[in-house]
Amino acid sequence: MARTTFHCDIETDSHEAMLAILRDWLVRPSLAMAVGRTGYETTHRDDTIAVYCYEAGAPGSGDSFYLLEGVVEAEPVRAAERLAALAGAARTAGLGCSIEYAEADADGAAIGAESSIA
Repeated sequence: MARTTFHCDIETDSHEAMLAILRDWLVRPSLAMAVGRTGYETTHRDDTIAVYCYEAGAPGSGDSFYLLEGVVEAEPVRAAERLAALAGAARTAGLGCSIEYAEADADGAAIGAESSIA
């Protein structure tokens, strides 16, 4: 099966806002975040996607943002549609979002040109 790796940043210091976006995008109303070493974080994995989302920057300072990294088990065109939905959800919430993605081999190494969604 084709796979696409991605990296994303979303400009918010609110774990509640980030969690709402993730719950809607992943269609997982029970998804939760926990406090990790550097702030709030969560992971999700199913047959179509694996995501690790974590707070970056200085937690609670107003300068924080969230980073997401993961794999969409789909070719780049289908993955781009799914990632565009994430970017759209962030924009609807009034948040900046930048996503880079590329087709990857079974080990996660990029095998195609990197593309972006802003």
